[in-house]
Amino acid sequence: MSVPGTIDGVRDSLAIGREALSGALLVWRRVPALLDLVALSDAKLRLGFDGDPLTAEARFEADEYLKRVRRLRAAFRADEAINLAFKRALAECGLAPSDCYWDPMQLRVVPSRPTHQGRRIMPLPAHRDNWGSNIPQQINWWSPLYPLSEGRSILFYPAYFDRPVANSSAEWDFETLKRLMNEGKAEQYPVLPVLTETLPAEAAQSVVIEPGDMLAFSGQHLHGSIATDTTATRFSVESRTVSLGHVASGLAAPNVDGRAPRVVPDWFEHVVSGERLRL
Repeated sequence: MSVPGTIDGVRDSLAIGREALSGALLVWRRVPALLDLVALSDAKLRLGFDGDPLTAEARFEADEYLKRVRRLRAAFRADEAINLAFKRALAECGLAPSDCYWDPMQLRVVPSRPTHQGRRIMPLPAHRDNWGSNIPQQINWWSPLYPLSEGRSILFYPAYFDRPVANSSAEWDFETLKRLMNEGKAEQYPVLPVLTETLPAEAAQSVVIEPGDMLAFSGQHLHGSIATDTTATRFSVESRTVSLGHVASGLAAPNVDGRAPRVVPDWFEHVVSGERLRL
C-alpha cells in the first residue's frame, strides 16, 4: 500500500485501474477543469451563504445554515456547468469517457460545529464505499474547494486496505434505504455501513491536497472525515466511477470483509449517455 503519489500528466485508464484498485492513492495537481470548477463553485457558494462560505456557520443559526446547505447541494447536482467541469476533470486525469459510468458528482459539506451538522452534512465515520456498492472496480474521486488542514480533510487507514475489520455491511441493504427514502422515513436508517470496531489512532492518515487537485482511490479503502479543526467548514466535491475496461480486464480490489446482500450498479450512469450501468 503506497502513500499518496502525485501523477505526472495524464494516466492511461487501465493504468489508473491497476494502481488505484491495488491500493494506491493517486493525486493529480492543478487539473484545469477542476480549477474552473473551483471558481464556479466559489461563486455559487458565496451567493448561497451571502458571503464567505468558510465562516457561514458562525453567521447563521443551525436550522438556517442546514437549510442553505441542503439547497446548495441540490443546486450543485442540477448545475450543468459544474457537472460538466467534473466530467472534464475525469477525462483530463485519464478516464476514457466511452466506458466510464459515474455516481453523479455531489457537494460535500462538513461543518466544524456539531450543532450545525445533520444527516449527510457531517464528518463521516470510517467506512469502505464498497461495503455499499459491492462493486470491486469502483474508484472514488475527491477534490477540495478551499484549502484544507490536517484536521479538516479526508482520513485514510491505509494499512487496512486488504485487512478485514468488523463492520455493519451485512445488516445494511440499499433497497431498504431506497424504500424508506420513498416513504419519507430515511432518517431512521443508516446512511451507509460503517466500521464497528476501534482502530489504533496512529493507523489514521490525513491527506491534504489543494483546490484544483484530484484524489483518486479505490472504494475498498477504509476512509472517513476528520473535523477537529474548528476554524472553518470543509467543502469538497466527489464522485465514484466504474469503468467497463477495468471490469473486462479483470481488475478488482480485494473484498476482505464486505457482506452487503446485493450489488448496486444502478447508482452509476454513463457520463455521456446517462444509461444505467449493467454488470
